[in-house]
Amino acid sequence: MIGSYASAGAWGARNGPALIRRMLDRERAGTYALLLLAELGVLAVFAGVCVALLVVTRDEPLWLRALGVGTFAMATCGAAVWVVEAISRWSWSVRRPGRLVLASAPSGAASTAVLRSRGSFATPLANAVLVTGWCAFMVVLTAAAPVAAVVFGLLTLASCARLAPFVLGRASAGGVYLTPTAVELRWGVRSASVPWETVLGAPDDLAHGLAGATAASGARTFPVDVPHDVTDQPVAGRVAVPVAYLWLRADELSELIGWYAAQPALRARLGTQESLAWRPTAPSAGTMTDGDPFS
Repeated sequence: MIGSYASAGAWGARNGPALIRRMLDRERAGTYALLLLAELGVLAVFAGVCVALLVVTRDEPLWLRALGVGTFAMATCGAAVWVVEAISRWSWSVRRPGRLVLASAPSGAASTAVLRSRGSFATPLANAVLVTGWCAFMVVLTAAAPVAAVVFGLLTLASCARLAPFVLGRASAGGVYLTPTAVELRWGVRSASVPWETVLGAPDDLAHGLAGATAASGARTFPVDVPHDVTDQPVAGRVAVPVAYLWLRADELSELIGWYAAQPALRARLGTQESLAWRPTAPSAGTMTDGDPFS
């Protein structure tokens, strides 16, 4: 019986985030509403069970009470993070600018950039805050057992490190920066550079990274990292490109990168006003605003 529940839980942990991400990526109001209602329902269930356990386990051994209440409190925090993500993604889907801008790349070079909204911090920041809050809650819950309370107190202090990049202003939403020589990437406290020579065409799966970066091409501006979305993890040999909050959709960014990968002569225009005329519209991804081909 326990094995069955454990297997079901493992399946949900493995496939649940990807399923939710696919629903979020549809960017349809009806899908967002349905998903948000489901997540609010799950949140209400976990929170209700947590409160009920707080009441009914008052006379139970402390270890049993801490185990039950702590588990459901953690599940409540996890459900709250997904609610925050759904609200943030829904809000961004109707506000996405859908345009390019001129900006300095992480290297300092002039670039044509696809910026990323600071809404991309909604999930990692909420997660950091709630993990710290859960640890502090466990300090209070286990106050009658000094050793356990001290352990959770130390965990609370350690978890505060996740907040440091945000509190100290070291985390950057960044974006994707196209320069004449490379595709530069910035997210959180990390940046990377992918030379155009290694980009063979339109990337087919940006959620799992962009191929071509080397370990030497990356840089880190702060010791504490900002985690990626669980479904934005790059596969081996690729550098992460968190796509959810970019000013262009993932398919549009892929077309843009593919266009310049196939047209080396046009890369000299990157970082200039002329490059901003690109639009991801038929008959090709390289059409200027006046309808003439970008050539």
